[in-house]
Amino acid sequence: MRRSPRTRWRVIALLAVLVVVAAACGSDKKKASTGGTTKPAAKAVAIAFVGALTGDNANLGINIRNGAKVAVDAAKKAGVNVELKEFDTQGSPDQASTLKDQFIDDKTIIGIVGPAFSGETKAVLKPLEDAGLVMISASATAADIPSTVPGGRVFHRLVPDDDVQGASAGKYIANKLKAKTAAYIHDNTAYGKPLAEGTQKAWEAAGVRTIGNAAIDPKSQDFSAAVNSMKSLKPDVIYYGGYYAEAGRLKKQLTDGGVTATFVSGDGTLDKGFIDAGGAGADGAQISCACNLATTDSPGKLGEFAKAYKAATGKDPGTYSSEGYDAAGILLAGIKAGKTSRPTLLDYVEGITSYQGISKTISFEENGNVKGTDVFFFEIKSGKIELLGSTATLL
Repeated sequence: MRRSPRTRWRVIALLAVLVVVAAACGSDKKKASTGGTTKPAAKAVAIAFVGALTGDNANLGINIRNGAKVAVDAAKKAGVNVELKEFDTQGSPDQASTLKDQFIDDKTIIGIVGPAFSGETKAVLKPLEDAGLVMISASATAADIPSTVPGGRVFHRLVPDDDVQGASAGKYIANKLKAKTAAYIHDNTAYGKPLAEGTQKAWEAAGVRTIGNAAIDPKSQDFSAAVNSMKSLKPDVIYYGGYYAEAGRLKKQLTDGGVTATFVSGDGTLDKGFIDAGGAGADGAQISCACNLATTDSPGKLGEFAKAYKAATGKDPGTYSSEGYDAAGILLAGIKAGKTSRPTLLDYVEGITSYQGISKTISFEENGNVKGTDVFFFEIKSGKIELLGSTATLL
């Protein structure tokens, strides 16, 4: 019997459906046979770096950007269609707020490495949440960042917050340095002030008595009021909450003023810029960080990264370079898995149960904080940063 034209079209349509289904099944089989991997996405997407690239404390942002760039460049060589776009906040919450529309409105950007500093993170977190734009900070440590947007999903960070660092440093100061008294100085910023205040509470809980407090203007060159106060108080330890540029100037003025207390600070001070600003006066300072600096002598992938970083930049990795690499690595892993939209990449990051980074094994708490990790201690000796050990080995 001769088929009618409608019947022939039905047969053709059915055959077309079968071809599509067969192709889909073949694709599924291929995915299963390769352990769930997929070919790099053809869709052009971008990752944004948001942080300081200029300004007094730009080194920390540059370290992170460079680490992320090493990861992105390697992915591009492997065929991933991805770009790294850079947004220089100068470390300023106001500048970050001014720039935010540029990276939020750019629909090719589906994930952010950064923001780098705590204040700028707080300034843009609500707009990022509204845009569903996932962020992974390598360095923002203020303890109250997750409460900026209660119940939010986009915020993630790769280092423990200041309260964790302060508690570890308190045990170190009390048990290793045997300090009995301490005074605290901060720069009155969204990072430095809560860091100093949180550290003070932790040290007091560890049995270290507080005998004084002071604040400085990080834009000033003259810290004589704080120096004279510390000289009069004579604490065993002075803790500074702030960034490396002012920390170096402060340490130099304390040393020149005859203050002999051990100078201790947090991760924002762990940079060669501290030594540059402090000169010979920087020696003896002790600095805590939830980051272990990558060197060409580091074992395994951390050492491989250090070599690749130096080949690409001509410099050794700095503070948070390896975390910058890992932040980008997590986003790139999602992109390689085909998560090339903001919603799917956000779901991918939120669904991570364990990611083996070069800096550490990474997993996140419900509020975006990284799960427990070690804190490392460093000392400035003869103008160089030397690792003393971690809480696991020192205490």
